[in-house]
Amino acid sequence: MVTDGIIAVNKPAGRTSAQVLRNLQVTFGKSEFFADHLEAQKAYSDHQDRRQSTTRRSRKNRKGDTQVKLGHGGTLDPMATGVLIVGVGKGTKRLSNYLDCTKEYEAVAIFGISTDSYDKEGKITARKPYGHITKEAVEGVLDKFRGDIYQRPPMFSALNLNGKRLYEYAREGIPIPVEIKKRPCTISSLEITKFEAGDSGHEWAYPTREASEVEKAAAKAYQELGMGADKEEDLKSGIDLGPNAVSDEEFEASEKRKATAEAVKTARLAKRTKKYYDQKDGIETATEEKKEAGSEGESEKEPTPPPPQPIYHEEGKPSVVHLKMTVSRGTYVRSIAHDIGEALGSAATLVALTRSRQGEYELGKNVIAWEDFKPGNDAWVEQVKESLAKSQEDADQF
Repeated sequence: MVTDGIIAVNKPAGRTSAQVLRNLQVTFGKSEFFADHLEAQKAYSDHQDRRQSTTRRSRKNRKGDTQVKLGHGGTLDPMATGVLIVGVGKGTKRLSNYLDCTKEYEAVAIFGISTDSYDKEGKITARKPYGHITKEAVEGVLDKFRGDIYQRPPMFSALNLNGKRLYEYAREGIPIPVEIKKRPCTISSLEITKFEAGDSGHEWAYPTREASEVEKAAAKAYQELGMGADKEEDLKSGIDLGPNAVSDEEFEASEKRKATAEAVKTARLAKRTKKYYDQKDGIETATEEKKEAGSEGESEKEPTPPPPQPIYHEEGKPSVVHLKMTVSRGTYVRSIAHDIGEALGSAATLVALTRSRQGEYELGKNVIAWEDFKPGNDAWVEQVKESLAKSQEDADQF
């Protein structure tokens, strides 16, 4: 019986991809279907332990019971649902094949606001007019995002920079030390499947958390890093995109110095902005901040703090657009939604996302429903058995 290979599950909203794998390990570990698999895995582990030192053997034994080895072929955000490729046992060695394949998404974006994470899980960093947005207006900018384009990853992403994830910089309020370059990706198709105007009675709503002034300044600085005079550069790869299009390997020392200086400037502005609002709210400024402000005042006049960002009030709800797209590896759907809002002279945030297809796995065809894995429900056994056998047949053909 084949117990190694690839399966696909329909990830529910509200769980990370890692949480889904842990839940599956518990379910698989209690099933008779994987009993022989676990016994063979334990025997192999014991054999390896006998070849290792006592220290390594005792360290490994502290990990607990043997579990079915699992991995996923591309993470999904907690708010997202849909196809999650799961490698089982030796099938984990084939997961890299699913990182390079095309993926299909169904996304919903709401206009008028942007958040630090570009989706509804984040904090609101900007509010902009949305009354002028129509279905025709959205269709008019979509061609900029079709084909080979460049996009900047969201500040809240898992990209590694100097040993630290981007989202860790964002959460800790640390300025990004270097410019995050725009990266190439391919949008094979991008279509509007539904447009809901503000007066349509839709039930989509804005997130409720508001970013602090410091967080808003950090989000704005991230968007403007390296933009300069070519802020309106074309998204298409066939046109010279300037320094923003340079790959990670082509970072130059001069660019790093420029980005560092910009980050220092941004941090200073954010600190002064915080001080302004603290004073406005009657909060005492810390002694060290007063000293720093005094020393800076000797060399240059304290700049006037920026006024609070206006909040646009328009009649009716903001409009919402439903999009269906096929994208390449490395594409951030959150960035697409955000950038469409910018292209329309407004803002946009992702409020729903479903991965409907990844490679040969597609919802409604060969993806196992998450409800089938609930305790006491063995509906998944035959489906997993069939999927593993099919994936093994496909692997044997190559």
